[in-house]
Amino acid sequence: MIKRILIANRGEIACRIARTCRRLGIAVVGIYSEADKNSRHVREIGRAILVGGPLASDSYLNIQSVINAAKNAACDAIHPGYGFLSENPEFADAVESAGLIFIGPRADSLRRFGDKSAAKKEAVNANVNVIPGSEQKLTDPQAIAACVKGMQLPVMLKAAAGGGGKGMRVLNDLNNLESDIASAMSEALRAFSDDAILIEQCITNARHVEVQIAGDGDGNVVHLFERECSLQRRHQKVIEEAPAIFLTPELRDSLLSAACRLGAQIQYRGLGTVEFLVVGKDYYFLEVNPRLQVEHPVTEGITGIDLVELQIRIADGVGFGFNQQDISVNGHAIEVRLYAESPTQQFMPSTGVIDSIEFPSQLRIETGVDSGDTVSSYYDPMIAKLIATGASRAQALERLQLGLAETVIFGLDNNRHFLRQLLLYDEVQADRIDTGTIDRWLPDYAEILEPQLAKKQAAVAAALWLDQHRDMASKNPWKRTAVFTQWSLNSIADTPLHTLVLKHNDNEWNIAFLSMDAHLLVSLTINDERFDLTLQQTSNNVYLAEFEDSQLPITAVAYSDVIYTQSNSQQITFEVLPVVSDKQGESDANNNVIAPMMGEIINVLVEVGETVEAGQLLIVMESMKMQLQIVAVSSGIISTIHCKAGDNVARGAVVVDVDAE
Repeated sequence: MIKRILIANRGEIACRIARTCRRLGIAVVGIYSEADKNSRHVREIGRAILVGGPLASDSYLNIQSVINAAKNAACDAIHPGYGFLSENPEFADAVESAGLIFIGPRADSLRRFGDKSAAKKEAVNANVNVIPGSEQKLTDPQAIAACVKGMQLPVMLKAAAGGGGKGMRVLNDLNNLESDIASAMSEALRAFSDDAILIEQCITNARHVEVQIAGDGDGNVVHLFERECSLQRRHQKVIEEAPAIFLTPELRDSLLSAACRLGAQIQYRGLGTVEFLVVGKDYYFLEVNPRLQVEHPVTEGITGIDLVELQIRIADGVGFGFNQQDISVNGHAIEVRLYAESPTQQFMPSTGVIDSIEFPSQLRIETGVDSGDTVSSYYDPMIAKLIATGASRAQALERLQLGLAETVIFGLDNNRHFLRQLLLYDEVQADRIDTGTIDRWLPDYAEILEPQLAKKQAAVAAALWLDQHRDMASKNPWKRTAVFTQWSLNSIADTPLHTLVLKHNDNEWNIAFLSMDAHLLVSLTINDERFDLTLQQTSNNVYLAEFEDSQLPITAVAYSDVIYTQSNSQQITFEVLPVVSDKQGESDANNNVIAPMMGEIINVLVEVGETVEAGQLLIVMESMKMQLQIVAVSSGIISTIHCKAGDNVARGAVVVDVDAE
């Protein structure tokens, strides 16, 4: 019987696994990298062991370090969570060889399902429809090109060893075929240590449906119904729900049967997800994820079954604890993935410290961070998963919307507003969605601020900043005066003096303070429009702002150089730029090219002395599993290169100097 489990993962999934283990009376031990020594999962698990440096390859992917940690802690079993080593057959073999229990599929199953080419062969043998394309994985660029040319566009290049929506590239034309193939193979090699490519017809406007299965290893396989995962971007799932209400009873039965048939064929053990593309009445096998899925909470929400407990039961050899006829669907569940990223900046990952984070009590929250924690560039930037359940899809959607409205994250850009707008989109509300929905909607989406609400948020931000961050040593009287009047600020001119600028992206608000008293009765102008307001603090960081025409509940935190505000669905991060500065600025004649994110330099494409044009690609770097291209801002000559391939650079670090011509 399993008595102690090592959780070979981090973040929210490590916390979630530990929660079930404790309920079952099973002791848990965590692991962490040097970058995660102060993370929430280490604090929550309690006992945790350092397994290596901040890079995943030195820690969470270091098989021997993970096994040594389990043995040193006298663990009986290892739970890999998802990602990292969860689908690695060598790891599963090594765990079993060390006399430990691997809470997951057998290594043989991981090999047969983990490789997309091998999984496709298994699907054919199980009489499950597959997507037309290459019969096997290819590693010869010329053979890949020949196969692509023989197919109808668009074509999908997929990393054969890939998973989680990564390592996929769509070809809509053949104009850059050689470079596209080279890039796809390079991405596959970096992400999965295998550059083999599988080629398939790209099926557009399909629904993405996945079936949750569980096998006992003796040929008995059950399903826990299906999930709808069509709302995705860059092949990454954004919103998941269960069940898929568009399915007819006949099509649902066919999908569920196909998934169970495929699992039974290889005597599958543990949890797995069989994924399909559905077009009308037809469906095509996509892949198998032989592990716990990120979106497993929605299945738990409609079945009432703890999937982590089910994994442990299967690994412990005690069976499912139920029969297929015991499983039924109750209501609807929807999950959104809250990420540290900037939707208005091409979803660039955001790193840094989370100053403040608050979640609603009425939703299920799976998170691996608290206020004060850091989101680093070493790992996936997911902040949390928010899950709502209801008697119907409409009720679950409404609860999720309310929960997102009450979620507060200050300190990092995030996709909360994007998720709220997506859930409100007519096509999503009506369940008329497919895998291309978000791509079609994105041109219409922009984080456009409601102008008047934004001005009122700016007014509150300015008032809070002035109240909390006056500089008594400053030479500027508006900074140091305890209580000031319009006369003291405007005695030099007939119009108010702009004394503060609040900036958000490309928007700027020029603030002129008119008067303020000890009771936070403030008069000011924003871009020469006057606002009179009083502020009353109702709870921690929550205020009620009273304007002449309305009341505005607002959550806000003011620091000396940045102010965070959130009101209704609108969240704004204001950068504070005083008009009158106590310090003189510095200028640099060079065109300093900086790293937009902390990450690893993959390739330096220029040399010192080389002449470059504006927009020319200089450096390729990788951050949070995403490749970023750094280009020249203007033309000039490369004078200095401050990095080389393999270096890790900080956000904002100068990587190249370009002297203007």
